[in-house]
Amino acid sequence: MKIVGIICEYNPLHNGHLYHFNKIKEESKADIVICVMSSSFSSRGDLSIFDKFTKTKQALKLGIDLIVELPLIYTIQRADIFADNAVKILNNLNVSEIWIGSEANDISEYEKYYNNNEINNKDDYYTSYKDKANMDLLSNDILGFSYYKSIRDNKFNIELKTIKRIENNYLDKNLNNSSIQSALSIRNNIENIEKYTPEYVYNDKNLILDENKLFKYLKYKILSTSVNDLKSIFFVDEGLENKLYDIIDYDNYQDFIDYLSNKRYSKTRIKRMLTYVLLNITKDMANKAYEIDNSFVRILGYNDKGKAYLNSIKKNNTIYTNIKNNINQILDIEINTSKIIDIIYDTNIFDLEMNGPIKM
Repeated sequence: MKIVGIICEYNPLHNGHLYHFNKIKEESKADIVICVMSSSFSSRGDLSIFDKFTKTKQALKLGIDLIVELPLIYTIQRADIFADNAVKILNNLNVSEIWIGSEANDISEYEKYYNNNEINNKDDYYTSYKDKANMDLLSNDILGFSYYKSIRDNKFNIELKTIKRIENNYLDKNLNNSSIQSALSIRNNIENIEKYTPEYVYNDKNLILDENKLFKYLKYKILSTSVNDLKSIFFVDEGLENKLYDIIDYDNYQDFIDYLSNKRYSKTRIKRMLTYVLLNITKDMANKAYEIDNSFVRILGYNDKGKAYLNSIKKNNTIYTNIKNNINQILDIEINTSKIIDIIYDTNIFDLEMNGPIKM
């Protein structure tokens, strides 16, 4: 049986992802496809336009057999941490290949950078997808290199495979004449979602989460929190805790992000910080999460094939199909996050945390 993995955010799942998945099925001849999917927030600190259980339902309709979660504490992070934890989850699930989208479509490029010690030992080139420090790679390939590095560093018996990205690049903001658009350009033109996503995605458009609704809750959170408590929040560096109070002068999320960002702190870095503030995730909580055993697998959804495969490997893995408080710090963060999303958007994902996974 051939088991292959993919790593995704599906924010939203669009026609480019459909192309990617169909090419994987065609070229890999996989019996089972497993997807590690980010939570209800993305790596860059954005709220996903669909919550994680809606995204899971859509991924199952795409044809993925088993969807597992990349916990939020590993999702809202720089590329190397995001990639390393996603790869470790897929290794626990015994995949032999990981298939990714790539602009260059050339694994030898990753090997070249991996063998360059000056680059490989550099800590800050992962900080932002826009930061290409000494690496002539586009956005998908910076993340692709991170997957490659994780596989090599951990000596995993996994082969990384690429599918050529077509029609547009990851950071393209504007629409063109193609039916395949970047997720960013679709989010920027969400009123046109029907043109660029499969029917089972755009049929959920009434479930879209408007990120702008977060701002008033964020504003209340900051203005009702002491300086010392703000300083304790994960990603809030020295001095930023005082500047956060300037939120009183702003009426929308993007303007406040623009105000806080500078050469030292990219907009992505600021968005990540503000999300951690909103969710009240402290440095202590994050540090404890990173210290515990994270070798478990959290299941978000499966079809019959995925469930059968899961049953075949459950003796060798710690698997959670539903969760409750006090299992560990990582999963407590997921529960608290879903409670907050429920309050703001009147969803029911907290109940799904307890009762999941999605079955198809």
